[in-house]
Amino acid sequence: MCSPVTGYPGTGPWAAAAATAPETQVPWDDRDALVLDTSEALAALDSLPEDSPAEQSWAEGGSRTGWFGEAWSDVDGDGCDTRNEILARDLIDLDFSRAPGLQSQEEGHGEGASVCPDATVWSATLHDPYTGAEVSFERGQDTSSAVQIDHVVPLNYLYAHGAWQWDQRTRVLVANDPLNLLAVDGQANQEKGACGPATCPVGSTETGSWLTDADGGWWPRREYRCEYARRFVSVSSEYGLGLPDADKDALRAALSDCLAGGDGAPSVLEQTVESARDIGTEILHRPWYSVLAAAGAALAGWGLVTRSLARASRRRTRTSSQQRAQRRRARRRRGR
Repeated sequence: MCSPVTGYPGTGPWAAAAATAPETQVPWDDRDALVLDTSEALAALDSLPEDSPAEQSWAEGGSRTGWFGEAWSDVDGDGCDTRNEILARDLIDLDFSRAPGLQSQEEGHGEGASVCPDATVWSATLHDPYTGAEVSFERGQDTSSAVQIDHVVPLNYLYAHGAWQWDQRTRVLVANDPLNLLAVDGQANQEKGACGPATCPVGSTETGSWLTDADGGWWPRREYRCEYARRFVSVSSEYGLGLPDADKDALRAALSDCLAGGDGAPSVLEQTVESARDIGTEILHRPWYSVLAAAGAALAGWGLVTRSLARASRRRTRTSSQQRAQRRRARRRRGR
């Protein structure tokens, strides 16, 4: 972040848009504070509009750039791109200069990249909320991806469930809204993809495989599930996004558990059911998986057959031994 933003408008190309964004009484850089508490999130979840699924995949309109603009626009016009602002908000041990040692923002003033000349984050440390890991960040072509900025409600997911009919201004805002952004471990961000809590938009119109709510879903580690669910609902509520029933159910279950003092994680029974459903999905969508499953079942069946034959053989052996013993006893009695 450059100098703190305390009001609207700024001077950038999206400053006017930011001035009329939802909850304009909250400075743009402070919108992270709009995360609802658990009770509020449950109420907001029940007030969301109906899902409005997109008939075509987002590739038809230019994917990320076509629908949501260039990545990390300076929407509040403070001279710093969104990515560097979120890095500065979420990381620790921040170094704002390429000089040796940790340099403060004041010491790094004017030494940053063109996207944020007065507050580029050159190195820092992330305590990743999704995995709990500690990740070292160093700005560079081959190193920056270690820490990525996640859209809590992913852009393709937003598009698939209603953003396809929003105006461009609103789409650019949600793509850069601090409420919807977290600095996270790069690998975890890639694994999450475009998924919501229970479904994922997949496929494309071109191949006839487009689905807005394919089975899947993604959650962070147990310790962060409550915060994640609250933030997911907060963004959805702020922008009036409809959600598929499966995602609503997953969020409601997690938030209800959080309200009761739990961590939002499913019970053992729910995990078992979910695992069975995942296996069924894999078999349905991946033919090779069904072959492996059939082979596994065949091996398991052969093992049962082998054990049955072995038991039968042992029974026959015991029976033959008993019969021979009986014949010997009969012969001894006759010889007396």
